[in-house]
Amino acid sequence: MSAIEETVQTYNKIKNKLDNSDYDDKELVSVGFVWLDSVFNKEIIDTDQHLNRLDSSLKKVKIKYRFNKEKFKKIITKLIKLNNIFNGYIYIQITRGVSERKHEFPKKYKPTTIIFTKHLNIDKKIYEKGVKIITIPDLRWLRRDIKTTSLLANVLSKQLAIEKNAFESWLIDNGNITEGSVSNAWIIKSSNTIITHPANNKILKGVTRDTVIKILKKNNFNIKEKPFNLIEAKNAKEAFLTSSTLSVLPVVKIDNYNVSNGKPGDITKKIMYLYNNYIVKNKNSLAKELKIAWLNQ
Repeated sequence: MSAIEETVQTYNKIKNKLDNSDYDDKELVSVGFVWLDSVFNKEIIDTDQHLNRLDSSLKKVKIKYRFNKEKFKKIITKLIKLNNIFNGYIYIQITRGVSERKHEFPKKYKPTTIIFTKHLNIDKKIYEKGVKIITIPDLRWLRRDIKTTSLLANVLSKQLAIEKNAFESWLIDNGNITEGSVSNAWIIKSSNTIITHPANNKILKGVTRDTVIKILKKNNFNIKEKPFNLIEAKNAKEAFLTSSTLSVLPVVKIDNYNVSNGKPGDITKKIMYLYNNYIVKNKNSLAKELKIAWLNQ
């Protein structure tokens, strides 16, 4: 029996206990590692890309794991049905397993796999009005391209944003904005050039980021993957962020500076529209669910 099959058996045992108890919430909650994907209208977004990144991250941290993409897909589909997830996300955590508390890897180990789902409530207003972000120093380690549970700096950065009545923190490393605590960062210059940080060890290469880049290139947008600094961001014509759970979200204020007129710009709206069309074509209905005003413009 594989590790994934054992996980499904364990899940079903727990679910049966939940079904026969007074506990109403049938979602399994855990903390940890490595993979997150969004579910809209009971359909999963960019599954292959997320699973490929999971496999890549496992290899980078040297966890030996018999990776079977098709089995993961079956389990994910089953969990969505069992938990009746309409809009939400799937979370997969894989660890090296159980061993003594030592820094070196155990010679023999059996990886632990945890998979759970979570309902996601979409706040439509933030897409209509845009959000404020703050900028702070990037204090993370230098392998940010690996998606792991080592997220203390991200957690503190996100919390600081909340405490300052902002939605997100954009992180600055050597004068350049790398990404957000939970998102990738984008600006649009006065020349209509769309800029995001290159995919290297300084950022997590977001799956939604990659999808948006493909959409932009297909629709002949002028896009550059290069570093940009805080001055460029504050003087940008428009700005937005991307992530699996947020899709494309307008940024209208950076620190205490309005981006342009402090409202979502036309190019960002177009990108949001194109991304939602991409979801609809993949048998999802995020565009319909959000019912954002710009979709009807």
